[in-house]
Amino acid sequence: MRKNGIIFLAACMAMLTGCTEKKQLQYEDLPKIDAHVHIGTESPDFFRTAADENFRFLSICVGSSSQERIDRQRVHAKKLHDQYPEALAYITTFSIEGFEQPGWQEKVIAQLKEDFENGAVGVKVWKDIGMTFRDSQGNFIMIDDERFDPVFNYIAEQNKTLLAHIGEPRNCWLPLDSMTVNNDRNYFAENPHYHMYLHPEDPSYETLINARDNMLSKHPELRVVGAHLASLEWSVDELAQRLDAFPNLAVDVSARICHFQVQDHRKVRDFINKYQDRLLYATDIGISNQSNYEETKQRFLDEWKSDWAYFSTGEEMTSPHVNGAFNGLELEDKVLRKLYAENLLKWYPGSF
Repeated sequence: MRKNGIIFLAACMAMLTGCTEKKQLQYEDLPKIDAHVHIGTESPDFFRTAADENFRFLSICVGSSSQERIDRQRVHAKKLHDQYPEALAYITTFSIEGFEQPGWQEKVIAQLKEDFENGAVGVKVWKDIGMTFRDSQGNFIMIDDERFDPVFNYIAEQNKTLLAHIGEPRNCWLPLDSMTVNNDRNYFAENPHYHMYLHPEDPSYETLINARDNMLSKHPELRVVGAHLASLEWSVDELAQRLDAFPNLAVDVSARICHFQVQDHRKVRDFINKYQDRLLYATDIGISNQSNYEETKQRFLDEWKSDWAYFSTGEEMTSPHVNGAFNGLELEDKVLRKLYAENLLKWYPGSF
């Protein structure tokens, strides 16, 4: 009788625990923001699909080579923001055409002023700074060049954010068969002009990272989000060192989640928990009205769901981006809320 009573008490306790236990956060219940996308469609269908998934967007203008191309992106981004103000915020960029000419900084600042007045919440600098452009002496133009300083000072003064994609994954400087993830292997096979292993005369990985770090040191008041895990995707230890050194730096995870998946599971989970206020969820997917519209829309849905499973569950998973199985991180609800929305609202004030 006593044994049965103990069993009954244990069953009651289990039922009580089940009733009072906090319900696990569900994908569809969480308001989410994809913090790094390139939206080129005005399709109501696409925005309805995103709303059904509880997603909003931070759309990025990109590329420094052509003011004409940038202007087209700026106009379209403003149009989308005006059309879908609750669903899409955007980041502008600037051209370095005329970089060495008198008045270049003033021209750039005038354009940024207009963009900020039109709703832009930040400014993007891309990898072509450091990897493509040269000055009149034939030297690569690096992101810590003093001629950028007035522009970065202005961005900081306006309480806007710099989104910095400087450098590439460290795999970029390795042969294809030595790369750690299929994502990089496929990209650089298709884009050999950016595969630095084939161009040893161009700046090294360390040169680009050091220039970026020097820029951060020169502008401690500038709020910066390092795109693609700040090109330190290969090591959470290296990334942690930069986050410790630069308190005004956060990172988005766009197109680099696979690099978490090939590192030590516990170390990655501990890193995300420690720096949970400094990480922004993002995919870096682009979509247009071209013939691949339905295919790309499905890619958004597939990637959102698989990323959610990785971050929110402890399931064993596979991905075409990496070889072999890995386990999800099973992050706490509070961390998921920060990763998927709360951090973006903090690091890009005024976005939503």
